[in-house]
Amino acid sequence: MWKAWRRWPIRKAYNAGDWSAAASLARRELTTGNRAFAQDIVLRSLYNQQAWQEVLAFISEHPEADDGTYERRARLKLAQVEQAEQGEPTPEEDREWNGEDLLSNWLQVGQRVWMRHPWGWTHWDMPEDYSLAKTHPSLLHLAMQLLIGQWVPAAKQWSVDAREPGERLALAYSGGVDSTAALLLLPDDTVLAYHQRNFDSMLSHTLPLATFEAIKQYTGREVLCIPSNHERIRTYHGKVNGFSDAHASGVHLVLLADHLNLAGIAFGTPIDNTWLKRGSVFRDFATDPYWTKSRALFAKAGLAYVLPINHLSEAGALEVCRQSELADVVNSCLRGVGERWCGRCWKCFHKNGPLGRDFDPTSTEITTFLNTQPLRTAQHALWALQVQRLEHLAPHLAPHLETDLSWLTETYPPGLELIDEPWRATVEQRSDAVLTRMTEPYPLESVHIDTSS
Repeated sequence: MWKAWRRWPIRKAYNAGDWSAAASLARRELTTGNRAFAQDIVLRSLYNQQAWQEVLAFISEHPEADDGTYERRARLKLAQVEQAEQGEPTPEEDREWNGEDLLSNWLQVGQRVWMRHPWGWTHWDMPEDYSLAKTHPSLLHLAMQLLIGQWVPAAKQWSVDAREPGERLALAYSGGVDSTAALLLLPDDTVLAYHQRNFDSMLSHTLPLATFEAIKQYTGREVLCIPSNHERIRTYHGKVNGFSDAHASGVHLVLLADHLNLAGIAFGTPIDNTWLKRGSVFRDFATDPYWTKSRALFAKAGLAYVLPINHLSEAGALEVCRQSELADVVNSCLRGVGERWCGRCWKCFHKNGPLGRDFDPTSTEITTFLNTQPLRTAQHALWALQVQRLEHLAPHLAPHLETDLSWLTETYPPGLELIDEPWRATVEQRSDAVLTRMTEPYPLESVHIDTSS
């Protein structure tokens, strides 16, 4: 009875639209039997006040108050506010979107290449001697398909004269563990190129840039950084900043393919995203539509689609990095500042932790993700718990931790067959130098993890 009585003034303030008073009154009930009710009122009141940062802060303190809905909405609203405040740059020679002649939507002014899309402009800042006019039409079509194809069906329907493949391979390099493992296994003449988000957001570039400096110091190799705002395109469709397509992280290399004389583009995609569906269930990736369609799509632009670490897991990628001269400088954390990782995010748990770096295993994000069902990238997350002896953080996952998961640092031989020559030989040699191979019956092929119950 007393619970209902104490809720009455809170409901009255909320129903009257006095969000501030409702939130203030509800906060007093957060330690009482009205906790769930109070959390819901505070969260909805903050959202109604458009206090997006406060919504996220409250969810961080009370993760059980939200099923992810309010967090997604608040982050989307923040992205839209940032976009409105910063404004989207446009070229002086403005033009309308041309849905019939798609290639007419491309423009170069100095070193900046522009692409008109139905909702505005996006751009890339290219090397000084780059020429859009000398870029094969198939490359421009492929870039458009990756960026806007899911919203503009015409962008998927293109056919042009074949582009003659070049001679070099390039890696869409992020500076993280997986792509650094790809760097270490591929030939030393592989071009390294980084897509650099050039607008303000919660993502930090300081850690990868520090890694690039270390790579130059240790190996003499340069990482080509291409600034762009193309991750904004998603925000016109109710989504937060990010890649329009899984391969959009390599769009800068698609555009540079003729300039760099490329024969192929490589992505640092491990077993957890190839042979394991959503990191949990084995699939025959060699016949999977994702693989076959991706290869065919890039081939239309005269490019090999190369996955040099499809035969090793995230755990294997960590081991490749750990045994290299880059072990102390590679980092996958997206929130670190300078050369210091944040120590509180999911990547710090399953990437930095296994490398022996300190982090807070009880942080809100890590705790929330470990208790999310189904568990994201489940096989790797389980391995990370086991190898760090942190099983006590997730007692509900105990049935999945009863067997030894050390085999995850071994390579899966069938994956090597998916890597085109001449790059396969080097990848195979370098993989075998640091990791052992799985033996038949391959344990990977029996993976079927269900953490939803």
